Amino acid sequence: MGCAESKEEEELASEHLLSSFPITEPSTSTADMGQPPPQPQYRALQPLVVSSRFSSQHERLLLELLPFKETAEFREWLSSAYVQGSWNEIQQDYLARNPIAPEPDKDHIVRVAKDAINSKDPKYLVYHPDKTDWTSEDHHVRFIATLVLDNKLKGLWSDGDWRSKSTDVTKAAFEVLSFLRAASLKADAGPPGYDD
Repeated sequence: MGCAESKEEEELASEHLLSSFPITEPSTSTADMGQPPPQPQYRALQPLVVSSRFSSQHERLLLELLPFKETAEFREWLSSAYVQGSWNEIQQDYLARNPIAPEPDKDHIVRVAKDAINSKDPKYLVYHPDKTDWTSEDHHVRFIATLVLDNKLKGLWSDGDWRSKSTDVTKAAFEVLSFLRAASLKADAGPPGYDD
């Protein structure tokens, strides 16, 4: 790879995707029980930066799984409400407390998410589900289910796509979550070395 290509890759990798999406703070008050959920507050998202060669390669692999022809389309979609709503929710409700938690088993999560979508399981699909005692798996299933259903509404996937390749669609949604998690982690400025 030439120096010019490497420089271009670095410039592409350092592009920022900014947007504003609803963020709500979880309530800890028992006085709120039975009340309608609070209206979302809006704040600017942290920039999503594809900052490493790994993330760039992961991005190219995702382009093969998703119906996008160009990287720019994919990045625009990542910063859209059709992705960021689900991403903000899992960040706030799970990843903020467990930023480096291991990913659950992909095949199991894909199967449960597909079943939840097909059965319209309210545990994962209601507007504000009760997440008391939710596991890592539950949060991952919720992300995938809401991402898929929001994007079916947008027209990214059709009902025909879902009928013929629902497993591929849910696997792609799982990979989107993996990509977002990897892209959001900051590199350790002082990682342990051989001398430590």
